[in-house]
Amino acid sequence: MQTSYQEFKPSAALQPFVECYWLHHFKANSNEESPVQRCLPFGTLELIIHLDDTRAYVYFDNIWQKLPQAFFAGLYQDTVQWKSVGTVRKFGIQLKPESLPQLFKVPVASMFNNFTDLETFFGKEINRLVDTIYGLPNVDEVVQIVETFLLARLQNLKAERNYVFEATRLIRQSKGSLSIEALSEHLAISKRQLERSFKDNYGPTPKMYQRIIRFRSAYESLHQKATMPNWLDVSYRFGYSDQAHFIRDFKEFTNDAPATLFQDTDQYYRQPGRQLIRMRA
Repeated sequence: MQTSYQEFKPSAALQPFVECYWLHHFKANSNEESPVQRCLPFGTLELIIHLDDTRAYVYFDNIWQKLPQAFFAGLYQDTVQWKSVGTVRKFGIQLKPESLPQLFKVPVASMFNNFTDLETFFGKEINRLVDTIYGLPNVDEVVQIVETFLLARLQNLKAERNYVFEATRLIRQSKGSLSIEALSEHLAISKRQLERSFKDNYGPTPKMYQRIIRFRSAYESLHQKATMPNWLDVSYRFGYSDQAHFIRDFKEFTNDAPATLFQDTDQYYRQPGRQLIRMRA
């Protein structure tokens, strides 16, 4: 079996909305099963499309379920397990949370810790995109088609100040270190109003989103190290009260201790912000 994961940077016009595009590719015999993979909560939304007939499976509601050809995943606070049987190519559009109501005018709160097929969530219009990229062997061509589709959504975008969208951006910019109290004060709204509006828009509380972003920032830092990091240094660098606090959060979001995850070579955790190709014979 061979597996590879690549990320592709969006065009400048789409960078305020799109984190990246990615391709996860398993090459295997028809009955060969991949190791169980884990998608960690990174604070993003995902439009995911199988580019060929073979589908991956997700562990949901305590059973393995075959995924739709194209599906949407909302914000998650839990680790998601999935696997493939045979050769599978999954292409993903990773969006910032505030992008969905801006580009597609659809609410996302109902999809917190959940997923659904694209047509159910976006309507039949999205099928044209899915059908156009289906079966294409060249991922660069897939990216170009997706870019054209998303750039067309920008034409009807109206510039407007929205404190929930601004709060989301500020939490990311601070790498999760900005407290909710400081955030509400900066935005000149009450903490209760911010919490209510944030949940109505996205599903999680702003505090949960802040914790997810702080975890993501710490997780990304691990992959800049060639040797085991000093966990006490990591915890203080990212604003945890102590090492125990950092480890508790890490276990909550990954179901593993940091040292275990750092040494993992089989589950090919997606690494935000990196272009990565990893091969296993």
